[in-house]
Amino acid sequence: MKNAIVICFLLAATTGFAQKDQTMFSDVDRIGGWGAPLFEYTNLNKDVNVVSGGGGALVLNDFYLGGYGMGNATYTNQNISFDESVKFKHGGFWIGYTPLQHRVVHPYASVKLGWGKANYKQVDNLTNTEFAKQKSNIFVTTPEAGLEVNVFSFFRIAATASYRWVNGFDPVGGFKEDDLSSFGATLTLRFGGFGDDDWNNN
Repeated sequence: MKNAIVICFLLAATTGFAQKDQTMFSDVDRIGGWGAPLFEYTNLNKDVNVVSGGGGALVLNDFYLGGYGMGNATYTNQNISFDESVKFKHGGFWIGYTPLQHRVVHPYASVKLGWGKANYKQVDNLTNTEFAKQKSNIFVTTPEAGLEVNVFSFFRIAATASYRWVNGFDPVGGFKEDDLSSFGATLTLRFGGFGDDDWNNN
């Protein structure tokens, strides 16, 4: 009888002090996901270089976490005897912050952290043959900030100012690392579910 009383007391005490485990997403009220084509316009002080790419992310309240990939950006130098060019592409992590999402127009900011390869080559103008090549592993950081517009509940457009910083390129020919880094503008078209079914009711 005593053992039964002790067991009941312990069970009651355990139940009274038990608490729900905290988790990483226990306080997340907005969850969604989206995919987006990207259009990056760089080297704005010279000839505009347009690069397209894409990405996707998981929405967690005002933040999103995902990944991206950008196609080849191409830079060229033309000389009398030869032409030289650098092509590079990159991809990696994409982290963003979009506060005040219930408003039609609201702030938008993100940073892309990626890796890729830069390919350099020289082409002889007389014979049209390649006579110099070089490959470099690069790291690319692209912060951006601007405004986003809620067009539909499933579609948003963000227009931002950005800076693409390239690190790891080995200087060669008429190109150095700073030549691949550039201010620019980015257009992001986000399609998906943003956990915002009631944004237009707020």
